[in-house]
Amino acid sequence: MNFLQKISTTKLVLIIATFLTLTGNAKFFSETAIIYSWSDNTLFLISLFFWLFSFLAILLLLVSYRYSVKPILVLLLLISSIVAYFANNYGIVIDDNMIANSMETNMAESLDLFSLKLVLYFFVLGAIPSYWVYKVKITHLKFSQQLRSKLKAIIILTIVFILVTLAFSKSYTSFARENKQLRLHINPTYYLYAIGKHINSKFKTATLSFNEIGRDVKIVRSDDSKKLIVVIAGETARADRFSLNGYHKKTNPLLSKENVISFKQVFSCGTDTALSIPCMFSSLGREDYSHAKGKNMSNILDILSYAGVEILWRDNNSSSKGVTDRLLFQDYKSKDINSLCDIECRDEGMLFDLQQYIDSKSDKDILIVLHTMGSHGPAYYKRYPERFEKFTPVCETNQLNECTDVQINNAYDNTIVYTDYVLSKTIAFLKSNQDKYKTAMFYMSDHGESLGENNLYLHGMPYFIAPKEQIHVASIFWADEQFSKEIDIQKLKKESNNREYSHDGFFHTLLGILDVRSVLYDKELDFIP
Repeated sequence: MNFLQKISTTKLVLIIATFLTLTGNAKFFSETAIIYSWSDNTLFLISLFFWLFSFLAILLLLVSYRYSVKPILVLLLLISSIVAYFANNYGIVIDDNMIANSMETNMAESLDLFSLKLVLYFFVLGAIPSYWVYKVKITHLKFSQQLRSKLKAIIILTIVFILVTLAFSKSYTSFARENKQLRLHINPTYYLYAIGKHINSKFKTATLSFNEIGRDVKIVRSDDSKKLIVVIAGETARADRFSLNGYHKKTNPLLSKENVISFKQVFSCGTDTALSIPCMFSSLGREDYSHAKGKNMSNILDILSYAGVEILWRDNNSSSKGVTDRLLFQDYKSKDINSLCDIECRDEGMLFDLQQYIDSKSDKDILIVLHTMGSHGPAYYKRYPERFEKFTPVCETNQLNECTDVQINNAYDNTIVYTDYVLSKTIAFLKSNQDKYKTAMFYMSDHGESLGENNLYLHGMPYFIAPKEQIHVASIFWADEQFSKEIDIQKLKKESNNREYSHDGFFHTLLGILDVRSVLYDKELDFIP
């Protein structure tokens, strides 16, 4: 269309709604066709285009006016092109949790997702049509004329939407009631809904007053000993990739030599870091957790500090996701403070100079949290130093769909080998402090990862449709000889093989490990008998 040709606001909206429906929903149509086969549902699948188009066009007509139409359409085109890229290449769903996660992602993690294919999607599906929208001339009608034009279009589109729905009412009823997960792939309407939900959550979080809980806490211990606990918040570690849990590759060569307990059936609170980390440290549990409630009340670290425990959080990930807002936080994702950095700063570097901190707090119990980069994708090959590349060949790109399953799995498994090393180094560090403290390590991954199973990659799927790979997480416990005398080790080993655990128990396990008593403590949720 000639840039100089004038078109009405209504016509411009209809053109862009058609373009977005056609180019942004390949994942939606492919997922729908799996459930509703083309051979038996040809007309219904065709009708979905008109159904989506009419709904989107009505929505855009309601919000697009003389001065708002171009900015709205350009923004939608640019964002939708990026959403289409991640949906088509990784199977990612952009819901409110994924938006929260992306808002809290640092530059390094963002660059891991950058690729020439992403640029191509952005340019072809976003920038070029946006430039056309910017250049096209709009016919400026009187308000009454514009209103009549819009109303006419909205009435026609509403009739189309209703007729299509009625014509295939049985299929649309099934679509709405039995296959709700399909709506998560609709671009751009679902991510617009998710953005609204995220903004509402942020507003609620900001307006609620802080709820200070757990002030009744106190340390109850039969002797005068002090405890040193290192909690390692893992990243993207699947339970089924730990050889301690039966995986056929030797991904835990060092931990297998230690007297560790591997909890084999642990399930996460969420499928992304932004949700799982604050939920893990909250007393609320997965069913009750929301950012509005969880981030506006004392978490387990706050409560332990009330009891007099010294708290330190060291982070080699993106942040503590608000967990340490009132506590000591050190960012180790910088060469200025982490002395072990090559292509990126390593998790092991968080152990360096830690002894100096401990020596300065020798009169108190200490809890140290190390938030690792772990197995964060898609650039798994960057997550470990070269000497830990035990399994080859590996996928050396962030474009996972361009690698074989063997390459992807090898690269990911190498990250677990490095995690094994970091945990082993942590145990060795704790052993060097046994003369002054009873020591223990508690490792818990925040969520799992899809590695191409069912054409899904990475993580972040809505929990109700999340595959087991994204919620079945690794968890390891180690305690020194003195500490172990407080525990029924045989019972723990037996339970760790069969009992089902969840992040809901993390809060109560930390209270139990440190002998901190409170009305909040639930013995039944404590991992350790």
